[in-house]
Amino acid sequence: MSEKRQTKLTGQACGAGPGGQAQAGKKIVVLLATDSLGKADEALGQHIVVNFIMKMKEMKDDLWRLILLNGAVKHTAAGSEGLPHLQELARNGLGILVCGPCLKAFDLYEKNQVGEVTNMLDIITSIHLADKVISLT
Repeated sequence: MSEKRQTKLTGQACGAGPGGQAQAGKKIVVLLATDSLGKADEALGQHIVVNFIMKMKEMKDDLWRLILLNGAVKHTAAGSEGLPHLQELARNGLGILVCGPCLKAFDLYEKNQVGEVTNMLDIITSIHLADKVISLT
């Protein structure tokens, strides 16, 4: 893809603008696809994910977008432990993409409180434009 075309796509991609702009040309995407990490203890795994979300602010301007898929969308609903931390990230300018079909699958579409509800095309575009993708599944 030509550099000119890629620049054009960057401005058009879902979440562009405040919270979606790349910082200093470096675009890191975190793909979070679970509400719990690890297999031994579910409650511990959920705590780990919330702690991870809370600490993402330490990535500062290096973090371009956060994509929430599958069980991770549960953290966008009212009452979730992760929600206040996601809202803080969004207020600080992070582009957060939330899988719409995933919200529907968990019956959370109307309960979503943060991020841009989107589809797989926008998610794939963000991954394609990223310089680095960190995936937690």
